Amino acid sequence: MKLANVPFRLTRLYISVFLTQVSLSIAFLATPILALEMKASPFLIGLIGASTGGPYAIMTFFFGSASDRFSRKRLLTTATLVQAFAMILCFISQNPYQLILARFVFAIGAALYWPLAEAYTGDLAGAGQLNQALTGYNVSWSLATIVGPQIGGLLITWFLTRTPLLVALILFVFAGMLFLPKTAVKSARSHSTHHLNQNEERVLNNPKISPLIYAFLYAFTGALLNALFPAYATQLNISADLIGLMFLLSGLAQTITILLSSRLLSKLGTEKLLLLSALFLCISLTIISFTLAIPIFMVGFLILGFGQGMAYSTAILLVLKRSSSRRGKAAGMFEGILGVGFFAGPLVGGVLYQVGGSHPYLLGAFASLLMVTSQLFLMLKQSRVKQ
Repeated sequence: MKLANVPFRLTRLYISVFLTQVSLSIAFLATPILALEMKASPFLIGLIGASTGGPYAIMTFFFGSASDRFSRKRLLTTATLVQAFAMILCFISQNPYQLILARFVFAIGAALYWPLAEAYTGDLAGAGQLNQALTGYNVSWSLATIVGPQIGGLLITWFLTRTPLLVALILFVFAGMLFLPKTAVKSARSHSTHHLNQNEERVLNNPKISPLIYAFLYAFTGALLNALFPAYATQLNISADLIGLMFLLSGLAQTITILLSSRLLSKLGTEKLLLLSALFLCISLTIISFTLAIPIFMVGFLILGFGQGMAYSTAILLVLKRSSSRRGKAAGMFEGILGVGFFAGPLVGGVLYQVGGSHPYLLGAFASLLMVTSQLFLMLKQSRVKQ
């Protein structure tokens, strides 16, 4: 199945995923800056970010399993409308604590949407086409991370800080409307599990290099930047449009990596690709921690995008390949782990932000370095066993 010739239902899903992620990127750029205007402390800004990740982590486990019993299309529509309502709450918020409530409501809609979107992608993929279908899905949301932050930054620069929230509201509504037309064809939920090669099985069965650990690392490091960096950069007198451009570069690198994920997997294998992703994350966050220059920030974000693309595309493929007919449960587990990272990153980062503006990114670099050293040790141990 070529990405240029996918079934209509998959195309419609990809468009919805793109619009939803654009909305999310726009809103998440605006929220920390809005909180800063409300005189929120660094810890409170981190808490606002964590108010999405915590509930998201819990609810995705439940919603993912529940989706295997109900119509995914109807639930996807409901999820986008809940997120749209959360944008209204963000727009009318007058203090940081109301933003926390709005982000909590948003977490409910997001926790319902993303596991369903992943499971629905697997449902609509033909036999043996899961990898290609997931590539289309990943490219859809990753492309949105390119344009979303830039749109948000420009809207803030040209208009008001709250303007992106209205744009996100409209896009969420459009994303939900895509699932309203009825189709007579039912999606299959019993595709046979794709056979995993020996290298992939070893990764899945080894808790030290489980794809879920890399999913957490992806979310943890990404959440540190999404929740805290816009406010941190604003304090450095960096304009919102330049902040958006940095996230644009990260999204561009991530999208390119996802497009090349199949080739990278065939050449490097899952173990080396996951190791390389952690190494890129460590390098990028180290660069961001020790610089105040805008061009160097952009280099750091570019490297970050490569690492995130490798980590996410490999982890989700390994998780969904073994899920068979219970894709909703597997997707819920995957998104739940992401939610834990989305919660822990801003919360711990917010505490460190109180100490120093660059400290949260040093923590992310250390966590990535820990992952690199752990996997290198394990790979060395495995090579000795073979000898």
